Amino acid sequence: MSPESEGTDDSQDVLYRLVDKESGTVLIAAEDLLNYFMEEDREPPETVTFVRAHHVGRARRKTEHAELQVVDRQGRTIGVYYLGRVSAEFRHELVSSGEDRPDLDYSFFGYICEYPWAGEIWRKWAMQRPVERGEWARYPSDWHRSWLHVVQNAWFDSGRNATRYETDGTAVIDSTGITTRAGFYCALGEAVNGAGGYFGSNRDAVFDCLRTMRRDGAVPFRLVWRNIAASREALGSDFTESVLALFEECAVETELSPE
Repeated sequence: MSPESEGTDDSQDVLYRLVDKESGTVLIAAEDLLNYFMEEDREPPETVTFVRAHHVGRARRKTEHAELQVVDRQGRTIGVYYLGRVSAEFRHELVSSGEDRPDLDYSFFGYICEYPWAGEIWRKWAMQRPVERGEWARYPSDWHRSWLHVVQNAWFDSGRNATRYETDGTAVIDSTGITTRAGFYCALGEAVNGAGGYFGSNRDAVFDCLRTMRRDGAVPFRLVWRNIAASREALGSDFTESVLALFEECAVETELSPE
């Protein structure tokens, strides 16, 4: 398939779509993406590579209003990144002889995502299986920031607000798997809003969730924090106490359990 042709967008394989936000035109759909999810201290690459392209739009090679969509196995959007200006840089030498799904390059003039494991996590979320409780804690600690990022992106892209949706009166945090501050916010979102749930990605964002919850008349909840000593050791007493002070300020009943 040449870059000028259009292929079939097989949604069961496609993970990313690059879309012109103004017209809704799909510029390219592909199975994977290279050089977009990067470490914070890495120099941004000149181009991002779309791996095994299924669809290459004929008319558009660049846009000032690009949107990168993450899609599930049914082709439904589960996450979105707003990129701004992008342009195609097709390299014919990247296409292997007989290869029907070429790798194609685009120059991104906006930001690169600074969550290096987000691409791997998106791939798992796209498989259309329910996210399990505690799933985030099975990953190495350096994945926690990326997991929290995916949770936040998917949460707001689904049209939900920064508030509480679960109806159970008690939210339980178990410190056993919490080794990072990002992991704490993963655990809090899950405790309040269920597996894959979001309830803030930092202290200010948690305050916003609590404030929105009260403004919208959401059902109050009681927080049980198990094995609080482990959290104080892993996250630092200052961090733990500041979070507890926030809950107290927002009238969240908190029960601290030593085990």
